[in-house]
Amino acid sequence: MLLRASKCFVTTDVRRWLNALKAAEDCRTPGPGGISEAFSIARQRRGVRQSSAALRAWSFSGLCCLAVVVSAVAQEKTTFQDHVLPLVESHCAKCHNPDKKKGDLDLTSYNGVMKGGGSGQVVMSGNPDSSRLFKAVTHAEEPTMPPNKSRLPDKELDVFKKWIAGGLLETSGSKAIAATKPAVDLALKGDAVGKPDGPPPMPPELPLDPVVHTSRGSALTGLASSPWAPLAAIAGHKQVLLYNTDTIDLIGVLPYPEGNPAHVQFSRNGKLLLIAGGHAGKSGRVAVWDITTGQRVMTVGEEYDTILAADISPDQTKIALGGPGRLVKVYSSATGELLNKIKKHTDWVTALAFSPNGELLASADRNGGVSIWDPHNGQEMFTLAGHKSGVTALAWRGDSRILASSGEDGAIKWWDPGEGKQAKTWNAHNGGVLSIAYTHDGRLVSCGRDNQVTLWSADGNKARSFEFFGELPLRACLSHDGARVIAIDFNGRAAAWTSADARRVGELDTNPLPLAEQIAKLEKQIQEMQTRGDKPLPAVGEAEAQLAKATAEMEGAKKELAAAKAVQTDKENGVVTLKEVAAKPMPPADIEVRLADAREVRAKARAAFTNTTEALKLKSAKVEIAKAKLKELQRIDPAEALAAAKARLARFKAAQTVGAIFKLRESIATRKRDQETLLADIAAKQEELAKLNRDSATAASAVKRVLKAQIKNLTAEIRAAEANAKKLARDLAADESKLQQLTDTADKTRTASASAVEQSKL
Repeated sequence: MLLRASKCFVTTDVRRWLNALKAAEDCRTPGPGGISEAFSIARQRRGVRQSSAALRAWSFSGLCCLAVVVSAVAQEKTTFQDHVLPLVESHCAKCHNPDKKKGDLDLTSYNGVMKGGGSGQVVMSGNPDSSRLFKAVTHAEEPTMPPNKSRLPDKELDVFKKWIAGGLLETSGSKAIAATKPAVDLALKGDAVGKPDGPPPMPPELPLDPVVHTSRGSALTGLASSPWAPLAAIAGHKQVLLYNTDTIDLIGVLPYPEGNPAHVQFSRNGKLLLIAGGHAGKSGRVAVWDITTGQRVMTVGEEYDTILAADISPDQTKIALGGPGRLVKVYSSATGELLNKIKKHTDWVTALAFSPNGELLASADRNGGVSIWDPHNGQEMFTLAGHKSGVTALAWRGDSRILASSGEDGAIKWWDPGEGKQAKTWNAHNGGVLSIAYTHDGRLVSCGRDNQVTLWSADGNKARSFEFFGELPLRACLSHDGARVIAIDFNGRAAAWTSADARRVGELDTNPLPLAEQIAKLEKQIQEMQTRGDKPLPAVGEAEAQLAKATAEMEGAKKELAAAKAVQTDKENGVVTLKEVAAKPMPPADIEVRLADAREVRAKARAAFTNTTEALKLKSAKVEIAKAKLKELQRIDPAEALAAAKARLARFKAAQTVGAIFKLRESIATRKRDQETLLADIAAKQEELAKLNRDSATAASAVKRVLKAQIKNLTAEIRAAEANAKKLARDLAADESKLQQLTDTADKTRTASASAVEQSKL
């Protein structure tokens, strides 16, 4: 490099001289006289005369410095302006420029790249394999760049990779951006895997105010129960609702601003909750929440479509996800780095599950494929062929010796993961099985297109069914102790039953009203109750009306059953009569046709009788539920009901404060992150300013003018940044003060709520 630079002095080949100086400049080692000074003059004036003047200004000691830094050129920094931008202008700028932002993404400026597009960030510092831009240019995922063309040469792809891995430098003087890593280390020690010590992992006080309340319910596809605590998670619209499975009370709302959650999954120790979803056809993310602190700890995945399935390994070191992209991806929870990308499935990945011992990972797709992998290296161990249509769910038995799968073919299958063979199969739900889930004792719960929720014994035999009054049960699970069954449906309803006797214990509101509206409604009820005094509750009259209606429907169903029975008997007799005619000598020529028609009519009559029988069972069950509800309401004392309503009101008001605290804490955390970034930026600029001042002290007059302008601009930037930092500090202090006030208010409200609860028990 030194020889090439020296040759430029003789030939006056300015361009070659500039390139040589450029390489030295990138090494960030200024010499006496200022290498950067000579480069700046030559770059600005581009003339032989001016370049010669710059060379004269550059002392022989500067040339010696160049010899020192040349050895470092082999480790040249890769920057956006010098290395990435030329490639962008050649291959990407046609679609991603300020005038034509395809995907709302501008790649022609550093700020545009860092801002990202409509689907979020496109580069992750230190993680090329997790960066959308790198995945697009390497054609690892669609959409590929450039579109409808072969991928870029490896040499050019290596530039993108080095730039991202090197910290996303804008210029050679920029400070590298810290690699994207989770805020906490989720990994568990071997003795911490499984049931945690101490009390069951339950959330602290969380907001009860819904993120979104819709005018009507929609299909719910995300349902999971904690393995060790009375806690169930239900995916709603841009939120996940947490319910206490013992009391059927809503105890928290977790926001999911990334879109609509499609799947929820607890970790094996119950302390973490994975929320997977996104925007269909646009983006997908997995958010990880720490249940015990109520804090979101990390986000994984940069998908271009909704994530349909996700799971975390028992030791919490790996997170697997899948969806319409037909890929199974395994990420490190420590670094967010993509560890394995599995290209096996030929259709959407619909289910993923780590074995309880962490040694295996099972995946399934919409084409009926099921595979078992080594999660450490992504190597396939077994392909499990058997389902004739899409697989809807996977579940491991607690001992890791059985993998259960369910499919749209109506079957539940058990697989031996040691041999990769089918251990048992049975037809569980006509029309298709939509969900399966294990409990600790080996029982299995499922639901299907026959509108049934079914509990299966540990040996795979049917234990009992649960009358589901919703549209279509999409997911079902058992509580941590197996005492209750919970299911959600296509219309956005959720219900719970006792597993021992299939008694319905209540519904879970999956679309709660805004907290302010609930409080106003409850205050009105309390006022009415106080006015009414000892008179029976209005709910008693409503329950009596519901019982009367259910009874009338049941009586109508009995009449329909009697009519269907009479028709069936008549059709049965008709077939018997025709059989007797057919058995006689010289039967009519059309006897076989008549007999076939009669049998077809009889079959329809039998089906009608079966349907009316099932309808009567359903109506009878509704009557029993109405009776139980009426009996329960009749036992309620008006004074007790008033006290309970007041306690509920106090709880809701306390929850309002909790919600405000939750949002304020999120705001403070964001401000602190912004503050750290801003202070780091100021420190970097101050360091750069000090360097410019040092260079200016020894620079030639022509160079000094350029440096003074740079110093002036940089000083203005530092002052503006410092002003922003002061404002941010003031805002942060104000938020922290407000947080303390809200916390004090919450303590007082909590005390009042506890007092109201105690009074309700008297």
